[in-house]
Amino acid sequence: MPRVNLWPAIALVIVTGLAYSPALRAPFQFDDIESIATNATIRRLWPPSVPLHPPEGVAVSGRPVVNYSFALNYALNELVGVDQRPDPNGSYKTLGFHLTNLVVHLACGFLLFGILRRTLRSRRLGEQWSATADSVAWIVTSLWLLHPIQAEAVNYITQRTELLVSAFYLGTLYSAIRAWEAPTPRARSRWYAVAVTACLLGMGSKEVMVTAPLMVLLYDRTFRSSSWREVFGAADGRRWFYLLLAATAGVPLWSTLSGSRADTVGFRLGIPWYQYLYSQAWAIAQYVRLTFLPNQLTPDYGLAPISGLRGIPGLVLLVSLGAATIVAWMRKSALAFLGVWFFLILAPSSSFVPISTEIAAERRFYLALAAVLVLLTLGLARLHERIGGMATAGEQPWWRAALGKHRVWIPVALCGILAAATFQRSRVYSDPETLWRDVIAKAPRNPRGYNGLSAVLLQGEAPRLTEAEVVLRQAIAIDSTFLPAWPNLALVLAEQGRFPEARALLERVLRTNPDYARAVEVLGHLLVRMDEPAAALRYLERVDEGNPTDESLVDSGMAYLALARPDDAIRVFRRALRINPGRTDALTFLGLALTAQGRGAEAVPILEEATNRDPASGLSFAALSEAYAATGKAREAKEAAQIAGARAADSPRVLIMAGHALLVVHEAVESERFLAQAVRLNPGDPEALTGLALAKEALGKRDEAATFLRQALTLKQDYAPARRALDQLTRAQHR
Repeated sequence: MPRVNLWPAIALVIVTGLAYSPALRAPFQFDDIESIATNATIRRLWPPSVPLHPPEGVAVSGRPVVNYSFALNYALNELVGVDQRPDPNGSYKTLGFHLTNLVVHLACGFLLFGILRRTLRSRRLGEQWSATADSVAWIVTSLWLLHPIQAEAVNYITQRTELLVSAFYLGTLYSAIRAWEAPTPRARSRWYAVAVTACLLGMGSKEVMVTAPLMVLLYDRTFRSSSWREVFGAADGRRWFYLLLAATAGVPLWSTLSGSRADTVGFRLGIPWYQYLYSQAWAIAQYVRLTFLPNQLTPDYGLAPISGLRGIPGLVLLVSLGAATIVAWMRKSALAFLGVWFFLILAPSSSFVPISTEIAAERRFYLALAAVLVLLTLGLARLHERIGGMATAGEQPWWRAALGKHRVWIPVALCGILAAATFQRSRVYSDPETLWRDVIAKAPRNPRGYNGLSAVLLQGEAPRLTEAEVVLRQAIAIDSTFLPAWPNLALVLAEQGRFPEARALLERVLRTNPDYARAVEVLGHLLVRMDEPAAALRYLERVDEGNPTDESLVDSGMAYLALARPDDAIRVFRRALRINPGRTDALTFLGLALTAQGRGAEAVPILEEATNRDPASGLSFAALSEAYAATGKAREAKEAAQIAGARAADSPRVLIMAGHALLVVHEAVESERFLAQAVRLNPGDPEALTGLALAKEALGKRDEAATFLRQALTLKQDYAPARRALDQLTRAQHR
């Protein structure tokens, strides 16, 4: 085998890197939030059982190899000091993840090059393509790496699932080819081992890999053997190799049986198999069209199946391609393998097994694109040969002469055009708002596009609540059965202070679908904010019994604290921290619960850690002041309270907590100042009024104290702390 010229490889790496460079710092998007940003299983590498067991209900569920790769990225970020908190988005938070995706994409390209180069020089093809093998392989690889339809798989970080399974798929086939060509039995065994390992890792990356053992078998039949008897009769251990490859399919089989993807893949998700198959005919035709005219690329095609006559052209295309593949196979043409590749790669995701999360996805065409490009390149190469033959015979017109003369620059120019298109597409991925607006422009009847745009509008220091409400109402107007938009709209209304309207919206959803977990969780969250902890727990405890999030557990803990149930609060806050150890608010509330339970000494180090993590948090310092006060550390309590007041001078809650701590350590004057400010900020808060009354009583201002206590009871007649304080004050005055 001739040595490879490395200069095209170097040039291709540089051009590919430039083409995808605009998105290298793009923030987490789509499923990245659940699969990476809030995925607690990727936050440590040891023991391996943690990252190798991804959470349920996310894009990496049942895909442990991908999840472990994210854990490696997370560990590397920690090593170089990248801030990986969910907020704020740091400049380098996603850089390592994006670079890894780009490296895997390049690795896939060079494996594809190796497969093409060796296949075109195989005995089956004889001398037909040997002389141009490297040129054809470089052209196909370049077009494949630079084509903008690949942008979703590379720029959308969670689609590392597609990248890794493709790398292992290509690695399996490449190693199988090298095993055929190995000079010694020892070398052959090594290549077999590499192939089986790659196949096993691919099975843990994505379900597409289940077709890889069959692909290897069909490749051997096409390019290495003249009959099936010869395939299975090889005396070089090949039969055992096939069996070992097939055995690796047990990984996705076990994952499927365990139900890791039961909520998204299967025949019981409301989409009939024949309707999904019809939709895939349209989708595959769309992918092929985008190969030649990539002007309607989108990362989100929505959920709605294709209906009417829209799928007919796709059905015609698929039937034609299928028939052509069968005829080519019967005629023993090597081109049949391109059809086999096309259909086997697409079969797991684009056939008749419904996937409820999306009706189409361009990333599914990632590997299948290679078959189209190989067929196109070979056809053009054959055309070039004919032009050259005509030139020799003196029959060539001027335009063919020009084509032949400048043939080297034609693929270079095409690669340049594709690289420019991919660069522009990557710029779209670099800005979430631009990306979601692009989704809406390409699919205006897709409610998920509007829902995604609303999430972007709510990010940042100044959420665009009015705009978010408008686009969420558009999503509901397009499809009222698109449930995710309803709780998101309720949250937007709550941020605007429209709590009754938000509550009514969620209750309406739950009357229609009582088991919609997201609406149950958001309603519980809303009721906590509305100071109805008992009502909130009726919903939050349902979430906690099923598949709780760290957010729902923190809400539950806050409700338990409000109901004076510190034991339960401690339990759920600890659960929240197991899911997401980086939640500073959960750490703070855990310290508050421990203090409320009389365990101030245990609370102090926890709260000190919270203040170290987030020195700008007034709440953490206020909670720490209470813990110091409970343990008799008066000086420390006063200092922490003063810091809390400086950090959050406009937060009644923080001022109340700090004021209470100051009162415990007999700093009544300072306590009165803090609590008076809390009352000014929120005159309708009975807790603030009661705290101020206690501070005034400590200063001997009993009449003023009684007035504030009566105001508290006017606002909330059954407010027990105010009632007890007023009774004690009345008895003291009578004495």
